[in-house]
Amino acid sequence: MPAVEAALRKKRSPRRDSESTPTHPLPDFRPFQLCTLSETIPTGDGWLFEMKYDGYRAQIAITGSEVRVYTRNGHDWTEKFKVILSPLKTLTKGAVLIDGEIVAVDKAGRTNFSMLKTGIAAGIPLKFYAFDIFEKDGEDLTKKPLIERKAILEELIGERDADDSLQYSHHVIDGGNAFFDAMAAGGHEGMIAKRAHARYVDDRTKSWLKIKCTKRQEFVIGGWRPSDNGRGMASLIVGTYEKGQFTYRGRVGTGFSEAMKDKIMAQLEKRRLAKPAFASVPRDIARKAFWVKPELVAEVAYAEITPDGSLRHASFQGLREDKKASQVALEVPADDTASGLDPVVGIEIAQALGVKLSNPEKVMYPGTKITKAHLVAYYAAVADKMLPHLKDRPLSLVRGTNNDLENTFFQKHALAGMPKTLKSGKLTKMKGTEARILWIEDLAGLVGGVQMNTLEFHVWGSDRHEPDLPERMVFDIDPDEGLGFGDVKQAATDIRDILGAVGLQSWPLLSGGKGIHVVVPLVPLADWHEVKEFCQDFAELLAKTDPHRFVANMSKARRKGRMFLDYLRNGQGSTAVCPWSTRARAGGTVAVPITWNELAEIDRANAFDVFAAAERAQGPDAWKGYFEVDQVLTERIRHVVKR
Repeated sequence: MPAVEAALRKKRSPRRDSESTPTHPLPDFRPFQLCTLSETIPTGDGWLFEMKYDGYRAQIAITGSEVRVYTRNGHDWTEKFKVILSPLKTLTKGAVLIDGEIVAVDKAGRTNFSMLKTGIAAGIPLKFYAFDIFEKDGEDLTKKPLIERKAILEELIGERDADDSLQYSHHVIDGGNAFFDAMAAGGHEGMIAKRAHARYVDDRTKSWLKIKCTKRQEFVIGGWRPSDNGRGMASLIVGTYEKGQFTYRGRVGTGFSEAMKDKIMAQLEKRRLAKPAFASVPRDIARKAFWVKPELVAEVAYAEITPDGSLRHASFQGLREDKKASQVALEVPADDTASGLDPVVGIEIAQALGVKLSNPEKVMYPGTKITKAHLVAYYAAVADKMLPHLKDRPLSLVRGTNNDLENTFFQKHALAGMPKTLKSGKLTKMKGTEARILWIEDLAGLVGGVQMNTLEFHVWGSDRHEPDLPERMVFDIDPDEGLGFGDVKQAATDIRDILGAVGLQSWPLLSGGKGIHVVVPLVPLADWHEVKEFCQDFAELLAKTDPHRFVANMSKARRKGRMFLDYLRNGQGSTAVCPWSTRARAGGTVAVPITWNELAEIDRANAFDVFAAAERAQGPDAWKGYFEVDQVLTERIRHVVKR
């Protein structure tokens, strides 16, 4: 009998406590599966469709009554989301790891990101919608088909009252078009299409697609761009009438069948003009364009209007004959808080952080509704992604004066009356001189900067604790005014390829102005002299080998028709704009990190304002892996470029 009992004890799994309740360790955080944006709704019973929630992606780890809530970056936000914990603590006696979204639901039944931000601060009811499961009682479920994982999840959660903060995310099989129409009619953000029999993959894949419910309105056709082979149409050039002027609004290049293109071209050919009717058109758009009388009106769906008034992700829906072209104007939303930045939340955040926000209604960008309180809400939205690039680095502030973007000034040292959340001190530079510096440690520091009317945060490339060893290089591509953004993009990719050829990986940053920064992370071993010398040699190499495109001299006279590759930001004490920083430019634009793949689809360096950037910051990190890159500026690399 003792031998039998010993054998049985060996087979017991999982371990049991004195009350015979199964116990398992708390599951570890795991990387999320991410969606790929799509404009096409997949068909067939191999797909299932769910609502796209407008909230925070979250991972819930449970063992018995112990619960942890993790953000998409693996941060523990259990305390912030304590209002959802009660049903999770009694969900299972075992252990599970669940994937889902934390949301606030408005009176119309829509998930509302603005309400969510307020809810976190104010403690209003929130809900967690669970849509996938990683593991249960120690068993890895990620290799099971999605449809099986969802069945396990549904059984685990069971039937719930509508007011319960824990909910199962239901789905439909097939019927994607009808489901999408229902989401659009209900005013929801969109839907997610998932392959029903796919495993869970901790990466961005095409087995999960996000299809957004886009905005729509009429636009007037003012021209077209031909296809690459010179035959037919690649895209329509559209505009609206604003105060009597025909204003350029961008291009529409999707949504057409070939037959539809032929019919439209037949009408366009009847309306040919030698010159554009637009008040102005970007130079790189006008180069290959053909122009027509602005008489045809098109219905267009689009994702958003960029800070300079152009369409993003536009799709042709059809021609309209029920509205005169002269009556078509840009439809402007009446309530800017719908963009996800609530000024009330900004005020509450400042109060919670101990920063007295004077004049929170002050408009920071002429011609917009962006106030000081909006900027606080913006930095709260992007802090998780911005602070790793900013924390403990000496910085300079670009501050505004009297709502005049042409009259800003730099601040590098502490001044009287500065909020205490901005830190100040001294360090010794390589040449032995002492420098007074400012730095920021957390969101409270960013909010303190906003209180001082800071419009830009510029940082050193080194940490203040190791000020002689830079952790990055920055190549700032500054084009002559006559060049288009296509020239800048090509230059950035060429620089990327050349750096890659010598063993250095780089990432692109939209400057929020007119250029691109190519940023190279480094293990801090080479000092500032070595790094700056390499950057200068690199810039001069490009200017020597491709003098028609590049110049290494900052003189504007020598830059005519070319791009200045600014290497001067790589000296000790020099700064470059921090990723996610706002810019002191019209429209409240932002310096935004992107991927090299995304760069091909972006048509301007100021593509994101604070509203679009705040929304983007809730998604995947475009610079994933940036801080993990183990690359050193070796003597061999420096020698190759210098030679």
